Amino acid sequence: MSLFPAYGGKAEGGENPTTTTSAWKTNKSYEQNLDTEEKDSGESSKEGEEKSEESSSEEESSPPVQEPIQKPAIPQQELEFDGNDSFYVDKNKNNSYRSEQVRCLTKPTRPRYRIRMKRLWDARRRRDPHWDGWKPVQGLRYIKGTPQEKISPAEQARLQEQLMQSRVMVQKEPRCLEHWLQLHRLLDLNLDKANRLAVSEHQLHCLETALEHHPSNEQLLQLYTETASAAYPASQVAVLIERMLEKNPFEYTLWTALIMATQGTMARCNVPDVLRIFEESMRRMHLGHTDAESRKFDSVDTDGIMMKLFYHCCQFFRQSSNSNHMFALLRLAFELNFPGQTLDCLEANAADERPLIEFEELVLKSGMPLPEIWTRVERLRQAYNYLPYPQLQHSDKDTVEGALDPQRCVFSDDVCHYAYPLKAQSNRLHLLLLIVQLTKMPLSRSECLAEALNTRLEQFGDSDAIEMMLASLTDRSTYAVPLERSAEFMHAMVDLVKEMCVTPSFMPHCIASELYMSTISKLLLKCSEAIQSEEKPRRVFILLWFRFQRLVLIIRKVTGKLQEPFLKVSRLLMRKLLRCEENRKVTRFYTELILCEFEMLDGAEDPKRVLTLFTNLVENEARPDESLSCPDLMHAYMTFAEMLVSRNQREPALHILCCLSLGLHATHLGQEAALRRLQDAPQSGESLLQKELDKLEELPTTMPLEEYFLSNKLLILLRARCLTLCLLCRSREADELLQQLLQGQLSVGKAKISPRRRFLREQVTELLMVTLQLPIPPPQIVTMAAPNLKEEMGEDEDELPRCSQHARSHLLVEVVDKGLTEFPRNLALLQRWATFNTMQWHKLRARFIRTQAGVLSVLHLVIASRCRFAETMRQQEEEGAGCFHCHIQTAVRNRVLSMFETFLPTNPNRSDIEAEQYQLLRRNSLFWRSYLRCLSDTRTSFERSKQCLLVALDECPWDKSLYLDGAIHVPQELAHLQDVMTEKQLRIYALPEELDILRG
Repeated sequence: MSLFPAYGGKAEGGENPTTTTSAWKTNKSYEQNLDTEEKDSGESSKEGEEKSEESSSEEESSPPVQEPIQKPAIPQQELEFDGNDSFYVDKNKNNSYRSEQVRCLTKPTRPRYRIRMKRLWDARRRRDPHWDGWKPVQGLRYIKGTPQEKISPAEQARLQEQLMQSRVMVQKEPRCLEHWLQLHRLLDLNLDKANRLAVSEHQLHCLETALEHHPSNEQLLQLYTETASAAYPASQVAVLIERMLEKNPFEYTLWTALIMATQGTMARCNVPDVLRIFEESMRRMHLGHTDAESRKFDSVDTDGIMMKLFYHCCQFFRQSSNSNHMFALLRLAFELNFPGQTLDCLEANAADERPLIEFEELVLKSGMPLPEIWTRVERLRQAYNYLPYPQLQHSDKDTVEGALDPQRCVFSDDVCHYAYPLKAQSNRLHLLLLIVQLTKMPLSRSECLAEALNTRLEQFGDSDAIEMMLASLTDRSTYAVPLERSAEFMHAMVDLVKEMCVTPSFMPHCIASELYMSTISKLLLKCSEAIQSEEKPRRVFILLWFRFQRLVLIIRKVTGKLQEPFLKVSRLLMRKLLRCEENRKVTRFYTELILCEFEMLDGAEDPKRVLTLFTNLVENEARPDESLSCPDLMHAYMTFAEMLVSRNQREPALHILCCLSLGLHATHLGQEAALRRLQDAPQSGESLLQKELDKLEELPTTMPLEEYFLSNKLLILLRARCLTLCLLCRSREADELLQQLLQGQLSVGKAKISPRRRFLREQVTELLMVTLQLPIPPPQIVTMAAPNLKEEMGEDEDELPRCSQHARSHLLVEVVDKGLTEFPRNLALLQRWATFNTMQWHKLRARFIRTQAGVLSVLHLVIASRCRFAETMRQQEEEGAGCFHCHIQTAVRNRVLSMFETFLPTNPNRSDIEAEQYQLLRRNSLFWRSYLRCLSDTRTSFERSKQCLLVALDECPWDKSLYLDGAIHVPQELAHLQDVMTEKQLRIYALPEELDILRG
């Protein structure tokens, strides 16, 4: 029987039934089902007999209808199918239609699959007599999240009244910024239940009106770009921002939003298109206030905006693997601002790249699959071929005959649109520091220095160079606390940097690391030569050179690659630099040399040689008729004393600190005489410290960049006094002194209006953290060092004032917590919070989530989880429970994965703080690469890794390191990744077809 008999199949005799009679009107398909539960069995049987008599003339061969005997039959719609039907009704679930291809689709494109049919009811399922039709599906289909709470009528009426008042207030007082912000927040609630696009257009109109009264307001501009990006596609957002830039072309926020409308969109991202916007922005900044319209903004510093755009342009070149263009641009910017100087160290040398051919032959002959061969050759060439060819005119014939890479022939005409000379000579040091930082050289651990360099980009995210984390290894806050306390954290951090770094890099495990180290060292020396007329900036780059050498020594010592030939070469380079005439009389350089010698020592090696070098330095720099007032020499004294404290040599340390507090050379005051004058040292140190605090009131609020690196006399005297009080068992007085400074002259209110006080406040916070970590000496040691101390204090030996270690630990946690709130990117504070091993994990994790440090907080949280895993494994081995290793490792992995997924928009319980943190993380490839690496192990499917890779590429489509990691973790998508890289015009060093020919 056909589903529709009126149009259905043939009769039994093979002929179609005639339709001349009226029998078609009694077709069963037009009859409605009757509810047999409301009728008795007699009526139902009678009706069945009548129907059978009427249909007997048409279907004589049909069997007679049997009457129900015991219970009435359940009315149901029989659906019968035979071979003549050309369709199929999906009554039951068919798993063949729920294949992996459907499951892997994104939520909006995945078809709904309902087991229950909407009109054709399943015969096996009884109807609900109270069923009142299909109800709408509750919840959100495309966006996971909790539904918004309904506003009560009284609350809605109150908000409507506020909205009307805000509209009136912006008309009466348009100069009040708070009224415009309040109006924007109320419009965002959509109290009238209007179309969301109409609401966004209304908001944009109000913001444009507000910007007419408050031009260049950063908060209004940020709201404008966010509202436009949420309401319109990227192409229309670009049109709106270009219209705004016509009114005010000197808004850095608008330029970054315009760049990200192209760079940050997968459909629009293309290297030439992004560079075209950079070219236009840099040209406009160079022209400056040349017309009548732009003269309205003559107070805007175009040099600052130009340097920010220059930094991001170079960062874009590096992330898209166009390193040749980046170094050519760095060289051009250097030569434009320093006429007569050349950066020949940023040119390729054929002799340095000869090992590349041997490495490539080894990879090609290894017999590995072609995808693995391509990945390794790509990384090899990226490590060696990062510098452009020398500035020589090569013809196409010379390029082919010389087997030159045409993409490495970068001339000044190719990059001249992205660099212009600065208008103010005072900004040249800032430019040089940016050039050095773009080579992945870690500069400082300070949050204030990062703000001064303007390297924090809200739209672009933090730097993708993970090597920046290593600044805390070479720029240590103190040497008084033994390094063994944080040795485990240091090893875990170096291991993470080794895993996540991208070639070219100076990490020792990377191929061609020596070549890149040499490039950075030569660049630092060239910068010092270029700015030789200014002594303080020149010393900054020499100081950075010594720090870089010390950083390489520490990394090699941690990784076990510190060998005697390397130490010999390093000593020769440092001594050669000190032999120069302009460096011989700089005490700070000799201190840095001794610190390098200190880092060359093993953990168990005696530091006697290093301490002897410090003693010789102190004796040689002593002047009979001069007091101890040179900041560099005072820094040497302070470092010497801290090293003595770390080695438990308290009496020599007190001698040095006493001389430093009194302002006397150590050769003029013996150790015994210094200990006898301990009673005068605190007062003398306090008087010298007070003089420096009084001078602080006379200094300007701004702080030059060179002062962030050089010695500060106020901080040195403060460190000396606090360390002296701690050695004399007066740590409570040291804490009170620092707390008084933080609440007085270096308070939060004064730090907001003065960059100098903000920097000093950050350093004092670090100093307070250090003093709380110092061990309290036993009373007998203190009385041995100062025999008259007990009588001076007027207390018995057992009643010497001392804070309990438990109370100091609580105070340390509080200090670090407050410090991270004010200085979220301070590496010393981040490291100390990550090493609180006894703190509960959810508290540790919550503090890092609240810290607006971008990817730094996430990376420190990963390192903290690794350190805790290593500690747990060590405890399990000691207890003999090694069988739980796999379970502990799984728990740690799930903990890290949960941390990554907390920030994602797919988290239905994501808080506002986590959403704000995600805005800082989404444009940083380090976040996605860490997440992808954590996902890609033996316990994760390729589909999950692929989903993560797709989201990462959608957020950062310009970053080549994501594509290379995707080729490793999702190898089945290598061909598609290469196609996307070609479409985006990212730099590809090795073509798969070329490698296939070379391998054959």
